[in-house]
Parts: sequence; C-alpha cells; structure tokens
Amino acid sequence: MLAGLIVFACLALIIHQFISPIHFSLNAPGVRINPDQFLILVIVAFFIPALGEEFIFRGILLPRPQGWRQIWVTSLLSVAMFVLWHPLQVWIGLPTGQPIFLTPGFLILVAGLGLICTALTLRSGSLWPAVALHWVVVVGWKAGTG
Repeated sequence: MLAGLIVFACLALIIHQFISPIHFSLNAPGVRINPDQFLILVIVAFFIPALGEEFIFRGILLPRPQGWRQIWVTSLLSVAMFVLWHPLQVWIGLPTGQPIFLTPGFLILVAGLGLICTALTLRSGSLWPAVALHWVVVVGWKAGTG
C-alpha cells in the first residue's frame, strides 16, 4: 500500500505541474478543518468512496480472471468505469458529485488511482490494500483542499 501511495503522490505532483487540477495547501484560505470535522471526514471517507467504490470497481467488476488477456481486459474495464463514475455523479446530480470531477487533470488522477488500486488488488488477492489507499488519498485531498 505504501508503494501505491508513493506512486500516486508522484503522479499527482506531475499532474499538478502540467494541469494543476487541485490546489493543495493546509494554509490556504478556506482550509480550516477542526478535529470534529476531520473525524467525520475520516469515518465517512472510509465507507463512502473508499470501501463502497472499491467493493464495486475492484470487488465486483474485477473478478478473478483466467489468463493474462482476461486480466488486462477486466482491469481496463474496471478502471474505465471507475473514471466514468466520477463525472456521472455530477451529471446526474448526486450530492457527492463536485465540479472538479469534470476536469481532465482530476480524471487523470482518478485513472491513476484506479490503476494502482487494481494492481494492489490483483497482487495481494485482497480488496483491503486498495480500500486503504483510496481512503488515505480521499482524506488527504479533502483535508488538504477543504
């Protein structure tokens, strides 16, 4: 999981240099998160995006395929659906949808997270490393950007 987090952080830094979809700063105006809000964020982020999305996109949509060709096909399908899910939330008006979900830079980061979570799930044979990575990324993003 730590290797996945490092790879994702490197991807995020590269994307930030070229596209800059998210401005991360704990000192930025409007980024004031108190301990109670942070605790709620930690709990909600675990169940809603992390566990919920990983269960669907890596647990259900990523069956244990036979052979490398099937692994590639199901992996790419899982990641593509994970990426499409984010703008779909905005388009259908879900409360979790945010305008940033429509930006190219954010969607590249979502694809990167999806690929890393898929690799973690396939390599470990468990959903938990992907859930943990997804959770840490969401908490870091939400806490760091307000």
